[in-house]
Order: sequence, then structure tokens, then C-alpha cells
Amino acid sequence: MAKEYVPKLDLNTEAFQMRAQWKKVDICRKQWFDQWSWLLDERIQTIAESDKIRRESADILPQVISKLETTKTLKPVPVTSTGIIGWLSTKSDCQLEIYTSWLSKIPVKLPDTWDNKDYVGNK
Repeated sequence: MAKEYVPKLDLNTEAFQMRAQWKKVDICRKQWFDQWSWLLDERIQTIAESDKIRRESADILPQVISKLETTKTLKPVPVTSTGIIGWLSTKSDCQLEIYTSWLSKIPVKLPDTWDNKDYVGNK
């Protein structure tokens, strides 16, 4: 009967490896800043340019003045057996007739195979 191998836990080795890992992380952090910090400057420059373009286009484009939003309410809800179904379309703000149908082309029904006289099934 073979003995079951149980790995020994050496706290000194674990602490040494943990410190080595922390040191690697610090080195990688410094290397990232040395190698890739120019991306941060590019990002700041790009944001400044896009803000400048946005401000120039806002000055050129006509300003749209929207009407003040009225407080729309759906109350009172009528007491019906179905609750709230169907009554919403009676309000003028909620009517859907102003929209066109989402179907641009009426779907064509595929022919039924039973109606085809030349159809031969598995015998």
C-alpha cells in the first residue's frame, strides 16, 4: 500500500515567492509606464481635439429649441375586468395610428405539399 503524498507547506518559501511576485508586479507597472505612457497623452490630445470640433459644430448648427415637456399622466385607470388593457389607446398622446405598419411586404404563404399533385412521398 503506497503512502498518500501530502505536499508540505513551507511558510518561508511561500513568503519568499509572494515577495518575488510583488516585485515582478512593481517592475511590470514601471515598465508599462515607460513603454505606454504616451497613450495617455494621445488620449488627452484626442479628447481635446474632439471637444474643439464639437464646440465648432455646435456654433455652426442651428440650435433646436424643444417645447417644454408637459406632465403626461395615465391616470385615472378605468375599472374594468381586464384592468388596464385597451384603454390606453383612447388617450390622444398614446395613439399608435401615427405610425406606419412595420410590415413593408406582406409575407407570401408557402404552398402546402399536400396540395401539390406531383408530390411523391416515401413509400
